[in-house]
Amino acid sequence: MKIALITRRFPPWIGGAEKVLSYLATALAAEGAEVTVLTARAGESPAVEATPGGPTIVRLATSRARFVGTWLYMRNLRRWLESHEIDVAYVSMLKHDAYVAVGVGERRGFPVILRPEGAGATGDLAWQAWGRFGRRIGRRCRRADAVVSIAPAIRAELLAAGYDPDRIVDLPNGVPIPADPWHPRTGWHDRPRAAFVGRLAPEKGLDVLLDAWPLVVAEHPKAILTLIGDGPERPRLADRVAALGLGDSVAMPGPSPDPTAALRASDMFVLPSREEGMSIALLEAMALGIPAVATAIPGNLGLVTDRLHARLAPPDDPPALARAVLDQWADLGRAASLADSARRRAVAHFSIAAVARRHLELFEHRISYKLSSRRG
Repeated sequence: MKIALITRRFPPWIGGAEKVLSYLATALAAEGAEVTVLTARAGESPAVEATPGGPTIVRLATSRARFVGTWLYMRNLRRWLESHEIDVAYVSMLKHDAYVAVGVGERRGFPVILRPEGAGATGDLAWQAWGRFGRRIGRRCRRADAVVSIAPAIRAELLAAGYDPDRIVDLPNGVPIPADPWHPRTGWHDRPRAAFVGRLAPEKGLDVLLDAWPLVVAEHPKAILTLIGDGPERPRLADRVAALGLGDSVAMPGPSPDPTAALRASDMFVLPSREEGMSIALLEAMALGIPAVATAIPGNLGLVTDRLHARLAPPDDPPALARAVLDQWADLGRAASLADSARRRAVAHFSIAAVARRHLELFEHRISYKLSSRRG
């Protein structure tokens, strides 16, 4: 099967969507598919990267100039799709890439499957309501052969936006499962460490986490909070750290292509988000088996249950978030037991290998349906 996996952003760009698509491309190739990732050129990255047994990455020329870059990327994406034989196109986000792919797929006869990456005010459906040409793009997206929903909140938004329920397919994100799980550090209670991994953006609720941190430090004076990632909120968060007098108790080392080592050196993962589709960072924490605290928002509730897999707190509530962190550290043995339950859930439902096989089943079904429709 020849698959074109289309995403404007792909590693070395670092983010949840970028990571899950990288994992999926590799897992699909491991299942025997011929996977070509079509993405935008990033800096000095080579135009084509191929690894034996893995996906081929084709980086399409674009520009840093606003609008011009989008136009160039769309033009080059269209040209590639029109000049190469593929069996199916799988497109991340309901934006410009999807608009191009659906149009070319209709002309050339291959199925196009879309996947929104988020819900809420920062999600794909919200963008279609306010983004430049968003409504026009949305009308074409509704003609796609299928749309993958990674979370119930996304399915609800798709239905509200008029997408055909028979074309919506529920498929979760997947992550690799580390062979060696997280282990508690000896003497952790002398200097407990918590870590966040993700984009430093308003929807992640990091301002709330920083407001909660003085309450944690009051009980654990040597506690360290590490915010692993980068984004538009970084300067404001740094100012907030200074204003709260948190000093050396908060570190912001920047992004990491593989934060697993930092998580293994930590005693807790914290996700204070206001909005999530299906958090890759939380899935990775579950797969590793590290104790976690997260907000009780729909995207997280689809992954973990309070006091069964993790501790949950209401969003935008610093005292409640601090209590959840302190509760986990009050009995790390109990917290580790919850984390082990979360790891077992990740193994059973969110292994990237299993998720890749479910994607291949979907692709095969849509390819067969498209062929039979053309013959009919």
